[in-house]
Formats: sequence, structure tokens, C-alpha cells
Amino acid sequence: FRGLSTKADAEEAELDALREKIKEVHVQIEDVIARRVQVKQETSQASARHKTDLANETKYGIAKFAKAVLQVPDNLERAAASVKPEELEKDVELKHMKESVSKMQKVVDQTLMKFGVKEMKVEGEVFDPQKHEAMFAMEMPGKDPNTIFHVMEPGYVIHDRTLRAARVGVVKGPAA
Repeated sequence: FRGLSTKADAEEAELDALREKIKEVHVQIEDVIARRVQVKQETSQASARHKTDLANETKYGIAKFAKAVLQVPDNLERAAASVKPEELEKDVELKHMKESVSKMQKVVDQTLMKFGVKEMKVEGEVFDPQKHEAMFAMEMPGKDPNTIFHVMEPGYVIHDRTLRAARVGVVKGPAA
């Protein structure tokens, strides 16, 4: 019996070792499955982030260029505003030049709008530091404090973001 008992003990020890290896392999399999799920989630998040980045680049990629181009409508506006109505009545050539400037303003505005760039209409709005830059403030009886009453330089948005803040005058509250 002694030989059988030793052989059975050896087989039992071998089975225990195999059971232990099976447990280790199961743990490794669970780790691999968990890592696979994590990698899938990370890949999905990276893909979504890439799509968002690509959409933003498509939408806002021209922002620096558009901001530089804003000098054109600014200068056209200054040119149009520099001519007095009485001068237009006296000088036909000056009148034609002003009309040409007005046409050019429309072309520039339409072109900017094609790329999502629009002038903000801010007069009468409540001051928002994300969209406006206060150049001065003064009391104005009958007007609500923190309201824009004068636009020194128009602001622009590109789609839903501020491209250039409007430079404005703001109503300040009465001195306490």
C-alpha cells in the first residue's frame, strides 16, 4: 500500500499544482479582458476627441486669418465715415468713390459671413467681458447701469466664439 499511497500523493500534488496554474491563468485571462475593455474605452474616447478637434479646426481654423482681415472692414468704415454729406453734394467723383467703398463693404461683409464671421450688434446690450471691452464708463440718467451705449470699434464672432471684443462705452451706476 505504501507505493500506492506515495503515487496517489504525487498525483494529488501534481493536480494541486495544475489547479493552482489554472487559477493563475484565469486571473491572467480576467486581466486581459479588463485591459481589452479599457483599451476599447480609451480608443473610443480618443476617436471622439479627434472628431471634436477636427470639427473645431474646420470651424475655427481661420480665426487668426479672419482676425487680421478685420482691418479691411474697419478701414472701409473709417473711409465711408470720413466723408461729410455736404461734400458729397458738391463733388460727384467723391460721391462715386463713397458708393464704391459701400459696395466693397458689402462684399467684404458677405465674404466674412460665408466663413461664419459676423459683426456683433452690441449697443443697448448688458456689458459682457467675454464679448466687450469697456473703454470708458459714464453716468447716464434714465439708462440702466452696465449697459452699452456707445460702440467705438465693432466686435466680431466666428460661429459662436468671440473673434474680437467690441470696444464700447458703458453706463455706470450713480456714485454712492
